[in-house]
Amino acid sequence: MTRQRQATLMVAISALAGIWLGGVVLYMCSQVVAAPLDPDPLALHCRGASNMPPDWCGCTWGEVLFQGRPVAGAVVTLTFGNGFTTTVAQLTDVETVPYFALTGFDLGARLGDVMTLTARFAGQTVERPFRAWPDDDEQHVALALPEQGVWSTWVTGGYTRTLALAGDTVWAGGPAGVISVSLTSGISVVHTLPWAAPSVRALAVVTAGHVWAAGAGGVAEFDGTDWHTHTVPLAGIPQALAVNPATGAVWAGDSVGSVAVCTGTWQTTCSLGAPVTALVVDEEGWVWAGTEGKGACRQDGSGGWMCHQETDGLASKYVLSAVADVGAVWFGTSPYLSGQGPRGGIARYDLATATWQVYTTVHGLLPDTLLPQAPAPVYALALGTDGTIWAGTGQGVSFLAEVAWWGLYTSTHGLRPGPVMAIAAGGETAVAAPPAGLDILERSAVPGSPPTAQIMAVAPHTLTLGKVLTLSGSGVDGDEGGRWIAAWDWSSDRQGSLCTTATCALPYALFTPGVHAITLRVQDDEGAWSVPAETRVVVEPARRVYLPLAMKQ
Repeated sequence: MTRQRQATLMVAISALAGIWLGGVVLYMCSQVVAAPLDPDPLALHCRGASNMPPDWCGCTWGEVLFQGRPVAGAVVTLTFGNGFTTTVAQLTDVETVPYFALTGFDLGARLGDVMTLTARFAGQTVERPFRAWPDDDEQHVALALPEQGVWSTWVTGGYTRTLALAGDTVWAGGPAGVISVSLTSGISVVHTLPWAAPSVRALAVVTAGHVWAAGAGGVAEFDGTDWHTHTVPLAGIPQALAVNPATGAVWAGDSVGSVAVCTGTWQTTCSLGAPVTALVVDEEGWVWAGTEGKGACRQDGSGGWMCHQETDGLASKYVLSAVADVGAVWFGTSPYLSGQGPRGGIARYDLATATWQVYTTVHGLLPDTLLPQAPAPVYALALGTDGTIWAGTGQGVSFLAEVAWWGLYTSTHGLRPGPVMAIAAGGETAVAAPPAGLDILERSAVPGSPPTAQIMAVAPHTLTLGKVLTLSGSGVDGDEGGRWIAAWDWSSDRQGSLCTTATCALPYALFTPGVHAITLRVQDDEGAWSVPAETRVVVEPARRVYLPLAMKQ
């Protein structure tokens, strides 16, 4: 971030003193004159957030973390009393990551009041109460959405190039042929294809017992009992398949750009002039072909094809994968450096408006290892029964978590390292193909280990009038080398929330007399909170001092 708040917090808040006068507590809010003051009375992150007068010394700002990364587009609400104010986390020129900024002044909140922050993103909600106790001119409060989803090894061995899911059965094809695996029992069946060369490059599922396969040996159909070879008029190796669910027509594309269709008998429709890497039928019944160099081509209704290029809005002319959605078609592409800059990512074509939307690293996709200016290649796309779009990429598995943000699963979540060449998805299930075997996702599981919190220093243990209580703690993340502590939460069993930083200095006036159980929790970047660490502080009651009355004789 732009400031080292943990290092300067003790100095900044030591200027905040609680003054006891005749039973009334007054909070004084003053700036520490250690550097030239910003002539703007608003804190750096809160410019434009509210018309705050000088007697309010700060705003609330921070990041919303989703899967350990600050995200743009999260809706953040600040609540106090019966009022609330809302903003959206976004990227500005103040920070290098998206953040939100709000103030409770317009809601009647003052220094020392307890407010509540709520963040909503990707169908999840996180809520956090905190006390308005700013560091110098503003207060940092991070909000981390609890992360879910753990991958485990499901099938070992073998290389999978293509996946398809139908009901309870996952079909997997690769150089060694085809297997089907039951999601319920885990029992796998090895299928014997009617070809001399067993390699399979594409699968298309009609029903759980009706499957098409394409590869070096040609095109074959499984009727639930046996495989049957089809003689397809293609010039190259068949490597893409699609089935029109409305008509039953089967489409096949090959390594030299030929496309053929079977509506009872096979016939060639065209040659696109570039290898066909993907075929998909949209909800209107039109066929799309992803190509290696000619972009995404669609039937034009007159027997021809119209190809969409980067100038039309496609992410890259090198298409690797495609999937049809309600009202749209998605294309995964391969990155490269063009004369106009880096290309690549995922593109969505809206059927109603005939417009494109491109997703890149700005939207959460990870960069390519060889061309970091562009997203990693998107080898596979799948549509879950719940409407989620899934992507197998060179950097793991991505899924569309929000309108313009892709979530990510990598080895941190148990997914085996390496590019994911194929993916299939149901409602609560996703199956991915890393370099060897298949991995399966348990979406309700929580990854990793929770962090641990430790109270390092408390001074003094007995707090008296006019003194300041200094608290200092540490936190260690249970994962990722122990580095990622996103949030701090100090609280008292008598006063509630105290402060939100690793080290804080709190005036006597904040506490009621008595014994306070002081706890520290830390939160990691996946949203998991630690078990609280606890200490005790005794707050002595304030004593009235009566001065003798001297009368002049």
